[in-house]
Amino acid sequence: MCASGPHLPAHRPELTPPGVAQIYLERLGVRLEGQSVAGVETWLRVPEWSLGIDVGRSPEPIVRCKHLALTHAHMDHAGGLAQYLALRQLYTFEPPTVYAPAESCADLAAIVDCWGKLHRRAFGWTLVGLRPGDEVALGGGRWLRALPADHVVPALGYAVLERPHRRKPEFAAAAPGELRRLAESGVIIAEPTERVLLAISGDTLPTVLDRVAELHTAEVMVMETTFLDGRRTVADARVGGHTHLDDILARADTLRPHVFIPYHISQIYTPAAARAALAERLPPELLTRCRPLLP
Repeated sequence: MCASGPHLPAHRPELTPPGVAQIYLERLGVRLEGQSVAGVETWLRVPEWSLGIDVGRSPEPIVRCKHLALTHAHMDHAGGLAQYLALRQLYTFEPPTVYAPAESCADLAAIVDCWGKLHRRAFGWTLVGLRPGDEVALGGGRWLRALPADHVVPALGYAVLERPHRRKPEFAAAAPGELRRLAESGVIIAEPTERVLLAISGDTLPTVLDRVAELHTAEVMVMETTFLDGRRTVADARVGGHTHLDDILARADTLRPHVFIPYHISQIYTPAAARAALAERLPPELLTRCRPLLP
């Protein structure tokens, strides 16, 4: 679970901003919650994993996560970083680990250093720069893998995965006693597999859908879908390095995750208008798996 500290009750609902999306992911047994309005604020968290993705303006729920993965350094995604660190320090939570695109780390560290000087107290944290393919352990048998993203600034997506061991096919019918005997004799009867629990695209062009396998093999895919209909064109999306719902529709037959979560929806859509556009435009098979990150 997410961290708690002696100066803050475990639950302070009045500190949670209105409009937070709450999605229970039955297959994973965890909650995904957060807010994401393109250009305004994006943060998500899985409290059971103590993992936050982006920090927005650092609302109180994200402060409780000891792992924070920044997709990129635009203000609406990373502007609350210093506040996040300050609040964790105030609540006497353990120093967090922040992951970010390697190219952005020097500037992020400099910003936090400046805020530490203004506070007259340095913030305790560990900043880890990642490149696509890098992995870090989250604990609990889970890993965080950095995924490539194609944005207008250095950016990453992320995947959370497990590596359970499964019995090799040739031993599928072996009795427990036989398996025990084989294992004691040094025979390897199980091998590690990879289960991609969740993958988030980050802000990106749709090109990642054609080259990032984790977005297709994940049980839950969180995909940037900034524009949803003709109010903005595909060309408009390209200017900002974003994905349009038209790009998703062009690849709908290839999207295999059990749950598809569009997020980073433009502020030109109210939640009701966004839901209506998705309901009208998504093919039925994909619509049944669609759970947008909306309040």
